[in-house]
Amino acid sequence: MATSNNECNVWGIHTQDDKLFLNGNKIALGWPAFGDLSKIEASREAFKSHYITAYPAAKKGSIPTSSGMLFRFIHEMQIGDYVIFPSKSDRKINIGIIEFE
Repeated sequence: MATSNNECNVWGIHTQDDKLFLNGNKIALGWPAFGDLSKIEASREAFKSHYITAYPAAKKGSIPTSSGMLFRFIHEMQIGDYVIFPSKSDRKINIGIIEFE
């Protein structure tokens, strides 16, 4: 059901593969050691614990930030949200809208 408020979320994301985002019409994260985000309990604490297991050498200060990015990517991004990313190949700022999961 549509709401009458005009607020929207805007997410910033970076990539090393502009083609995936631009030609593949996708956004993605590539943290192979972390595994499938959908298999982790939907809580920030669970993501922190899993991050420590996946990246045992991580600096203590990076744990909440990095695990939080992953949590937000899967549990907070929604259809209709905007995504912005700077292209390394042509230095343009690209803007898209999440249309499906």
